[in-house]
Amino acid sequence: MPAIPQGANRTPVRRDKAEQLVLVTVLSFGGSVMFTRIFLELTGYPQLGGGELHIAHVVWGGLFLFAATLLPIILANQWALYWSAAAGGIGFGLFVDEVGKFITQSNDYFYPPAAPIVYTLFLITTLVYIHIRRPKEASPREELYRVLQGLQELLDHDLDATERAALTKRLDSIRRQTDDPQLLKLAESLDQYIQSELIQTAPERRPKWVLKFQGWVKAVENFLTRPRLRTVLILCLGFVGVYSIIKLVTLGVFVSAVFQGVDITPLVRPADIEVANQPLWFAIRLAVQGFVGFLSFLAAIYLLLKRDHTAVTLAILGLTFSLAVVNILVYYLDQFSATFGALFEFLVLMGVAVYRQRFLITPRTPTDPPIDL
Repeated sequence: MPAIPQGANRTPVRRDKAEQLVLVTVLSFGGSVMFTRIFLELTGYPQLGGGELHIAHVVWGGLFLFAATLLPIILANQWALYWSAAAGGIGFGLFVDEVGKFITQSNDYFYPPAAPIVYTLFLITTLVYIHIRRPKEASPREELYRVLQGLQELLDHDLDATERAALTKRLDSIRRQTDDPQLLKLAESLDQYIQSELIQTAPERRPKWVLKFQGWVKAVENFLTRPRLRTVLILCLGFVGVYSIIKLVTLGVFVSAVFQGVDITPLVRPADIEVANQPLWFAIRLAVQGFVGFLSFLAAIYLLLKRDHTAVTLAILGLTFSLAVVNILVYYLDQFSATFGALFEFLVLMGVAVYRQRFLITPRTPTDPPIDL
């Protein structure tokens, strides 16, 4: 009889569909901060309470975080994890939105470094999602963990044919990779059971809004042929480049006017006046924003010349640098008004990534239609 491995194995195992749970957390986090800021701005920053009592929204954030902690502890259902991820993202967003109060003696909610701190934390969370989303080869032990997790669908009478096939594929992979008699015997037994006639699969049920969204995505994908998507990217990248150049010229003219004693303050934003009073930050912003604007404008030109590989490389470099470095400075200077610019750059970056995936990386087969350049 084969020897049974001795000693406990407590190495971490990534949960199946962990990337979906982290994505829910990221979206809930970002959405709660944006909604809170917009709501407070539109309503004039109301206070809940009276007299000495003020219930700040950090309290509600703590309640959401506590609920996010309790849900997976109490409930074993898969859906509890999604509610926990959503509650955790909302709670952390409400908490970190008041970071200015926590790091200043005056409890200054509008402390300038608060905005870049919030943005940096969101960026780190997004990078965690990108890292988890990357495919990773799983060990037999990890695969068996995920099989046992998937069997919970069977207990809920919600195991459809697609999920059943995925379980069978995982078990087959385990049998081919492992020589551990315990894992091998368990995998064989589970595979026999899953493929037996006792298992009744449920019809694949998707919410109507999911089907509508998938149909909309497919329609957009069919509409955005290579020439059309290239045109959209040229316009967007050109806009980013031109906006950066205009911004540099405007701020440069303002500083020159200040040195010459000319009053042009009615022609510029108050935020630009504050930037001019911080020469170091102003100089850094000129350099980094000019760099991003130059790369974006150059990428648009290369796309116009149909030199797609070079254009995509420049666009990804410029937009990634802007999102990861430049926007931290912009959030410090412009505060949360920079959110929409960052969101626009992120969408353009996603568009460039889609363009690269669809037309520059994805292998073509002989049955594919010719690419219209």
